[in-house]
Amino acid sequence: MSNEENVPTQFGIFYPTGYIVVAFPEKDDACKVQEDLMTGGYEEAECKLYEADKIASIAKSHLEDAGPLAKLGASDDYEKKHLKAAKDGCTFLVIHAPNDVDVERVMRVVRRVSFELAHRYQHLAIQDLK
Repeated sequence: MSNEENVPTQFGIFYPTGYIVVAFPEKDDACKVQEDLMTGGYEEAECKLYEADKIASIAKSHLEDAGPLAKLGASDDYEKKHLKAAKDGCTFLVIHAPNDVDVERVMRVVRRVSFELAHRYQHLAIQDLK
């Protein structure tokens, strides 16, 4: 997500299939999770950290530019949740987790700290993770 052209979308809305998007109220917690994941073998490109202002800018742009098909599905609602968390100052990690085993490994690390939301993007569904 270094620039908006590289942001994965579906019908104009952010949709990173095979990734988990996690919002942390405290930047230190996001940094700790990223560090722990990288210690466990993740590359930085597989668990990218984004400041609130970057996510807010991307989410706002996507919501303004989304086509009618995006508004029919849940991805529009999830983008609104990301925007709200970003406006509240959350720091985000976008973490590669293409299968159930990876998701569980990632969430074991994420659950060590407080987080606002965690969304898993699958091919045909978005899952709230606790």
